[in-house]
Amino acid sequence: MSNKSIFNRILSAVAILATILVVFFSVTVISENVNHHCNDEEHCPVCAIILQCEQNIKTIGSGLILAVVSAMIIKVMVDTVACYTYQSVQTTLVSQKVRLDS
Repeated sequence: MSNKSIFNRILSAVAILATILVVFFSVTVISENVNHHCNDEEHCPVCAIILQCEQNIKTIGSGLILAVVSAMIIKVMVDTVACYTYQSVQTTLVSQKVRLDS
């Protein structure tokens, strides 16, 4: 493997790990503060953190759906193109083995 391929694999593994950690952290924070009640929701830091965690989960969730759909479309197209056998469409008398003498 080339160095670029190894670097891309490491980079993708780090991105996946970061995504999993963000989702895990967001779910953990929301579950710990599920019974939080306050009177002033505009200035409450706990409500702000809960709101940010909910936005993280929504953003990552919709992004993952888009990524999976895109990957599936690309995979189907690659598989479809790989199954084609390319043949010359142009036929000539020589390719059809027609005798030209009368």
